[in-house]
This record gives sequence, structure tokens and C-alpha cells, in this order.
Amino acid sequence: MNKRIAYHLELLEETQQRLVNAEAREAGAIGDEILQQIQSLIDQLTEHKDSAYETGQDTLAAIATHQPQLMPVIDRALFWFFGGECLHYLTDEEIERFQHLDEMAAEAEAEGRDYDYRSAGRSLH
Repeated sequence: MNKRIAYHLELLEETQQRLVNAEAREAGAIGDEILQQIQSLIDQLTEHKDSAYETGQDTLAAIATHQPQLMPVIDRALFWFFGGECLHYLTDEEIERFQHLDEMAAEAEAEGRDYDYRSAGRSLH
């Protein structure tokens, strides 16, 4: 698994934990279906299934559309990572910053340098 996928998998797991914690504080606030979808997405990404990207787009877009109150617990980088319809939920500024980070990652890779996705992601906030 490459570092980019590993980083976004970590973000998904952190998102899942925040959702589980919210559900524990207030039963029914999240719903089992969303928690199952997030777990399925984590499993698909871990298993390197191509379907993970479509599932990710569908899951995040459904949350954004039907449960917008959950948007604050989802790292914005996940919307960029899954792309497609998810890009509609990012601002133009965010898209520019993510493009810049991707360019920096590609440059580091071309030069054989390590790229710390977590540190770079923190620079967005």
C-alpha cells in the first residue's frame, strides 16, 4: 500500500472513530447504515479494490446531501481523495490547495524524497 492510500485510510479510520464516539454519546445520531458504509469503504480500500473509489464517492456524497450535520467530522482531504461528485463539496480555495499538495507530492516522488502526507495535510488548516 502506498503512502497516499495509507494516509487516507488513516483519515477514514479517524472519521469512523469520531462517528462511533458521536453515536455512543447520542444513540441514533449517526445510524448503523452509515457506520457500516464507512467500514465497508475501509475494507475495500485496505483490500485495494477498485470499487473503493466509487463507494467512497457515494458514501461521502450521501452524507453531505442527507446528513450535512456530519460534515464537520469528515476530513476535507477525503473529499479530494475520492474526487468525482465529492469535489462539489470543496471550495475553489480548497481545490487549489489540494492540487498544490499533490504537485508537491509528485515532485518529491520524482526526486526520490519522502513526502509526509499528514504534515502536508495539517498545513491546510
